[in-house]
Amino acid sequence: MVCAAAAALALAGCATAPAPDAQVSGTVFARERLYVPPDAYFEAALVDVTDDSAPPLVLARQRMDPAGPLPYALRIPYRQAQIQPEGRYEVRAAVRWRGRLLLDAPGVHPVLWTPLSRHVDVQLALAPQSAATATAAVPLQQTYWRLEEIVGGEAVGAPAQGTSPAHLVLQRGAPRASGSGGCNRFIASYAQQGGALRLSEFDVSLRLCLAGGRSELAYLERLAAVAAFHQQGRTLELRDEEGQPLLRFTAQERGEPSLDEIEVPLLPQ
Repeated sequence: MVCAAAAALALAGCATAPAPDAQVSGTVFARERLYVPPDAYFEAALVDVTDDSAPPLVLARQRMDPAGPLPYALRIPYRQAQIQPEGRYEVRAAVRWRGRLLLDAPGVHPVLWTPLSRHVDVQLALAPQSAATATAAVPLQQTYWRLEEIVGGEAVGAPAQGTSPAHLVLQRGAPRASGSGGCNRFIASYAQQGGALRLSEFDVSLRLCLAGGRSELAYLERLAAVAAFHQQGRTLELRDEEGQPLLRFTAQERGEPSLDEIEVPLLPQ
């Protein structure tokens, strides 16, 4: 009876949800021939990135499982009522295989800056493969990494009122990082090659927050000491010169879940 009631509620919710009345279209391609395993899947998302202090909001997804060979027709239906005139929107796309990021779109693909800008072509390329990224489910760059642990240090404090949780975003297209310590916003420069990662030239706002100040200071001090990183699924670990863990993060999104969030993310090694 409980299952039947749940199914009835789910059907009722589907019946009352407004249907998509617009579509982002385009072509997903690669400039070189890339092998896509038969059990890989393709996923594209229309993402609201208006508030860069919060995790991106996924408005709609397109999934192809199995993905099949490139190219793919991009077709992401969405509701026009979700789009705000002053908002910023992007298309993000990837091919994943057994929970791991196989192909990624290394560029930024904005859409909907005008009512007619619903077409975008997305180029995929092999995701960086190194010991640091071999089991990554999401890209290092452009992912909203929420701080979960200051390893061996202060407990991560709750964000101050009106501010965002402690997080880190490494931008694409420019060596720029941004984030929050849970009170103050910061920007920095970063350099990444293979599994090496360094952040420098920090510029931090000067808001005074009575709560969480110690964990924010510890977080920023650890960021300045980062020399390397390692990804496992949707988790990021930043490490020091000796390879010891300093900080741990998880990838965050809002809205419709991705396939790799609802399936077993990795096969046993």
